[in-house]
Amino acid sequence: MKRFSYIIFGLFLAITLVWIEAGNLARTASEPQLIELIVRGDDMGMTQAANEAFEIAFSKGILTTGGLLVPAPWFEDAARRCRQNWQWSVGVHLCVNAEWKDYRWRPVLPFDLVPSLVDEDGYFYPTAKAFFSASPRVAEVERELRAQIDRALSRGLRLDYLDTHMDSLETKEEFRAVVRKLAKEYGLPVSGECGEDREFFDIYNVLPEQKEKVLIEKLMTAKPGLYLLVVHPGLDTPEERAIVDLNPDGLQNVYKYRSAEVRAITTLKVKKIIARRSIKLLSYRDLREQGRVKFD
Repeated sequence: MKRFSYIIFGLFLAITLVWIEAGNLARTASEPQLIELIVRGDDMGMTQAANEAFEIAFSKGILTTGGLLVPAPWFEDAARRCRQNWQWSVGVHLCVNAEWKDYRWRPVLPFDLVPSLVDEDGYFYPTAKAFFSASPRVAEVERELRAQIDRALSRGLRLDYLDTHMDSLETKEEFRAVVRKLAKEYGLPVSGECGEDREFFDIYNVLPEQKEKVLIEKLMTAKPGLYLLVVHPGLDTPEERAIVDLNPDGLQNVYKYRSAEVRAITTLKVKKIIARRSIKLLSYRDLREQGRVKFD
């Protein structure tokens, strides 16, 4: 009888230990142990200098993915660079605004097919306020965004994601729904909706002279998880010095901020910290290949 009791106790103990270990494994699987970072560049195709900056950021920096402004004047040059560098992970930076003074662009579609999206001269509106004041039609928004994706695909580009330019497509649910619909239809995840922490690495408004310092501080203090760092690569050139944001809260001397971000993500100090902390740089192509994107 005593021997039988020992056997029962031994079985109970073994089952308990297995249960505890299974719980530990489950927690380990559910809790990220790595610091993972997607470094997304926006506005590729906006200017010639922006395209040069993207090439530098991809080849010499930590940029992992970049969004194309398809309606912008330098898109074709950007598309050519992407075709020449298949290793780049790129997406479409869906756009219904052209926010720069004396530097505007029209929709991909003939503007008479999307009249609620353009001003009297056929250009996109410069601000979200002006865009909404024109009562944009959801059907026209979908038509134009679809045309932007199709234009990028027609240029032979391998697309990995979608995201949006400015706030016009994120402020109202009917426009967010259009973006999600297109994402599902084309099988492209929406940046920022793949489980990324979008806030921790926000350096957009950080002063140019502080960009590198603040980025280093964030890299040093980040805890395990998946993060998104958004930058706007640019260079200090006459072309970009002439760029003036028409948004009331737009940055002054935009070229200083954009060129500072390129310096920050290409500096050796930043690369050393990433290596020392074993931070894993990811692109949206990586997430897709790892099966980590979902569509509602």
